[in-house]
Amino acid sequence: MNIEKNKKCVLILPYFGKFNNYFPLFLKSCGANPEYDWLIFTDDRSSYNYPLNVHVIYTTLQHIKALAEQKFGFEVCLQEPHKLCDYKPSYGYLFEEYLAPYAYWGHCDCDLIFGNLEEILTPLLKQGYDKLFAAGHLTLYKNTKENNRRFMHIYKNRYLYKEAFTQDGIYVFDEDYRLLHASDSYNVHSIFLNEGAKIYAADLAMNASITSAKLKRDYYDPQMRSFVKENYQPSRYFWDNGNLISATWDRSHKKMVYTSYSYMHLQLRTMRMDAKLVDKTCLEILTDRFVERNKIPQGWQDMHVFSIRWPYWYWIDRYKKKIRHNLYKLNHQHRKEG
Repeated sequence: MNIEKNKKCVLILPYFGKFNNYFPLFLKSCGANPEYDWLIFTDDRSSYNYPLNVHVIYTTLQHIKALAEQKFGFEVCLQEPHKLCDYKPSYGYLFEEYLAPYAYWGHCDCDLIFGNLEEILTPLLKQGYDKLFAAGHLTLYKNTKENNRRFMHIYKNRYLYKEAFTQDGIYVFDEDYRLLHASDSYNVHSIFLNEGAKIYAADLAMNASITSAKLKRDYYDPQMRSFVKENYQPSRYFWDNGNLISATWDRSHKKMVYTSYSYMHLQLRTMRMDAKLVDKTCLEILTDRFVERNKIPQGWQDMHVFSIRWPYWYWIDRYKKKIRHNLYKLNHQHRKEG
């Protein structure tokens, strides 16, 4: 790997299986952030146009499991790729040989479209936080030996990482989420809070709700230590020359309001796209597809609110996914019993 020294941050993404159909747009949004790097570990050898700041290492889930067992000194549970979510806080330790040039490292998912990270994240990195954000789809950590091992520290007489890494089910170690009426959250964020680490937890992302066809925002509330639903206003979302922007009509003040986000998270959404969109500079992100646009709305007449509310194929997609998931669970159960 040819990496420049003194880079700001690298985002680590182990992913096994076939990347989603809009992965080229994910890469396009990475390439629009040359001050940041991405490090992808994968077994998908499909031909993609990887930007210069996206470094790919071809490997297998079995190799990652073997590496984890070598580093931790105990047998870990990592039979399925989705279990990797629990290991995200450990990437700074597992992959430390790749991290020397960077002041920060982080983990991310591939169902994201990034905005202008130089504008939104870089000012925060300059403030020396030990940890930024609390969501599993993107969290950043200061790249120091002590900080990269903090996830292994004891919390309330428990080694949470050992509990997380030695059970088959998802522990949710990577993400802070306090259930209603729960007295505590047992995850990496709790460890950092308990030790008085310097944390920036405000949510700067557009995390699309998985319970609505509309593009409604769920965001992390640091006071509640949970994800809450933002009051919905009809908005349109654009990736425009490297910027991720929402356009909203403010009825009270009779004007357009534009908001920039660090990224958009399209969790569980089947997204349609034409391959030609990869070469376009302005895209609109709808509830289930990407489309080319010539400009961002400048006024109420450009908002076309009815089209924002249209669900397209969202619910059909969700139903089909639910059927596939249930069939997978049945097949997996039969194999275990056999």
